[in-house]
Amino acid sequence: MFKRAKKNPTLHLQRISDTHLRATLKRAPTFASPFRKTNTVFEFPLEETSVLDAARAREIEIVPVPDRVSLPFHPLEQADQPADQQADQQADVAVDARLYPFQQEGVRRAVAMGGRCLLGDSCGLGKTVQGIGIAKHYGGRTLIVSPSYLCRNWVRECDTWGLPATLMPKIKSEVPAGNVVVSYGIATKTVHRLGSFDTVVCDESHYLKSHRTKRCKALRALIKRTPHAVLMSGTPAPNAPVELYTQVSMLRPRYFGTYTEFVHRYCGAKQSPLGFVDVSGATNKQELAWLMKRVLLIRRLKREVLTQLPPKTRTRIDVDVPRVPEIRQKFKRWKEINQMEETRELIFERNILVSALFRLTSVAKYNVVKQVAADLPKHTIVFAYHIGMLDALEEALPNCIRIDGSTPMDKRLELQDAFQNGEKDYAVLSMLAAGTGITLTRSSTVVFAELYFVPGVLMQAEDRAHRIGQKNAVDVRYIIASNTLDDHVYRKIQHKLRTVDQCVDNRTDRVWAKTPATASAKT
Repeated sequence: MFKRAKKNPTLHLQRISDTHLRATLKRAPTFASPFRKTNTVFEFPLEETSVLDAARAREIEIVPVPDRVSLPFHPLEQADQPADQQADQQADVAVDARLYPFQQEGVRRAVAMGGRCLLGDSCGLGKTVQGIGIAKHYGGRTLIVSPSYLCRNWVRECDTWGLPATLMPKIKSEVPAGNVVVSYGIATKTVHRLGSFDTVVCDESHYLKSHRTKRCKALRALIKRTPHAVLMSGTPAPNAPVELYTQVSMLRPRYFGTYTEFVHRYCGAKQSPLGFVDVSGATNKQELAWLMKRVLLIRRLKREVLTQLPPKTRTRIDVDVPRVPEIRQKFKRWKEINQMEETRELIFERNILVSALFRLTSVAKYNVVKQVAADLPKHTIVFAYHIGMLDALEEALPNCIRIDGSTPMDKRLELQDAFQNGEKDYAVLSMLAAGTGITLTRSSTVVFAELYFVPGVLMQAEDRAHRIGQKNAVDVRYIIASNTLDDHVYRKIQHKLRTVDQCVDNRTDRVWAKTPATASAKT
């Protein structure tokens, strides 16, 4: 369906800047020409055509850059916008003086983009206050959609920064007349009666990463019809480039095409042995990074704007756990499957094995994690995934707070404040339930008792401590158990991070600790 027949050599073009193209030659094994190397790469100015002329002379197929990538950008895409409104967009923006300079610049850039942007600043740079600043600039009625456990925090921040907002707590509640804060779950079921807004702000917008979910289908129309829309996420693509599509298509659909066009161009779409189209890959990464920053992405890294923020270092703690016969048997079968030709049945069996190994790894680490926890300094945050591991940590760490999926929403802010005020010595947190939206800068030590397959979840969790307000260097420690799935997951998340970094930031300089010795890591 998506696979291109490559009987002849092909020159794939991608746009990497306003002035330059990159061409990658992929030739057939039997092809003989002056291009001696497979995957030869050329980089040349747009007006320079000698590479293309040489390719045509050798009958090499040229795959061009889609026309939509080169469309001229204007923040007001609607042709019927009055000229005076277009002029107003370029006027100076009044910004709250309490914001940091880079936050003020973020608000101005969002306005220059017509108020439709993806605010992707690194975790801890204050996206919340920037979103409020953008909403205040446009005035009118604002809708703020966020995960349920962050709604009360949004209400508090709105009151602090001069944008009074009312929480809609239940599905059957009346829709408030002014600015509204609502969870994704409630917004999905009440979108038909929420009414119209001048601005919509979606916090943690990677919650909309799948175009097949009811949440995305319900909110897409609302976001598209609202004049100004701000999507915010420190990890817009937590796992793979395909997760960007729903967000960028809501904001600037004309530049990214249909879902099929997007995954074919940027996700290496191919037919899977399971019968579906595999879109987990990444292609034309530099073009995607350039295009997003050109039309919708506002993204600053902490090292670029917070030079005074202490560094974050990652260390790997290798520990031994007793050999578990069940883990050994499943590993043996897993390796056998990896050496076989993929079939539907084998892929399904491998997924079941990985899930079982993930659970067994957690159980095998209980005792050793409790021993590591006993030596942790006060004011340490410990993240885990499984309930059993959270129970073990709570038992090992006296005077701690615990936040997981069962913690009531109205109690989470109280627990956060108790840790920040020094009333509690440790924080035991679920990386999914408490990995975003909370600030725990009292801690400078973050420990991961378990790993997770989605690197964006780990990055978000790390930055609960490494954010504005932190005065000490942050030490992030990953506990890696021998004879378990940990080593595989650790390598996998590094590979995924490299791919996503190239697609979003066009960066290749993130460093991870590869040995138990302490190693600095760029963030």
